[in-house]
Amino acid sequence: MDFVGNQEELIENIFTLENYLSSSNEEEVQFAKGLVRRGKTICVYKVNGENHFSPSRFIGYKNNSMPNHWENEEKDGRDTNPVISGIIGRPFSNDTIDEKFIAYAISLGVQAHENKRKFWRIKDAKGKNLNINL
Repeated sequence: MDFVGNQEELIENIFTLENYLSSSNEEEVQFAKGLVRRGKTICVYKVNGENHFSPSRFIGYKNNSMPNHWENEEKDGRDTNPVISGIIGRPFSNDTIDEKFIAYAISLGVQAHENKRKFWRIKDAKGKNLNINL
């Protein structure tokens, strides 16, 4: 699979993950929740004003989907992290955001893995934190 090349492709993958989370297809929902639960390097954005999180392992590949992800299960977030950093900047560690991530995972009904996590904050075209209205 090819890596994303720009912020718009990252956002397309974020929309794909968000659609899985709200899908009527239980397999898609469980797939998306599993991705979030295992996340180590994660993109932070807002949906309707609330923090949401997408792992680099999913959003870093161009036009990613559940079938594409399964076909490339041997791939690793360490491959996508430098690509995403090149597009939106270096990831950061932050206890407050980490606590929000844990609370988000709980709100999805999953328990986040005990990982050391890093985060990116994705911005919109105006330089403000991305806020998606669904």
